[in-house]
Amino acid sequence: MAGDGGCAAADHPGVECLRWLGLKIACGLSPDDPGLLRRHQLALEQLVDAGVLAPIPAHEQALRLLYGAAHDTLLPWHWRCACLDQLNRPLAALQRLADALGDAALVARLQRFHWRLSRSPIQE
Repeated sequence: MAGDGGCAAADHPGVECLRWLGLKIACGLSPDDPGLLRRHQLALEQLVDAGVLAPIPAHEQALRLLYGAAHDTLLPWHWRCACLDQLNRPLAALQRLADALGDAALVARLQRFHWRLSRSPIQE
């Protein structure tokens, strides 16, 4: 797409914004702003809907981001809990995609993630 005067997904300004929001989440740079988590998810959904990002990898990356932040003991406890609470949005999006596409590999990854999530207590 970059060759036709457009910009590649990596160069898209929305992707750069999404990366910055993800960095703020992962590092807990705004732990008193739970709206940041919602803004990240909305930006991701807009980029997916616009065709800038592929839906499955984008939502899987959001899962990894939130799961990682929720388990990072260096981040404030309330931020980690907020990240854990937001896991349902990318999980639901991936489940819808798995159902719509009949993607057995995605279903298996979701099952493994659910199992891992059920076995990983969040410690203060």
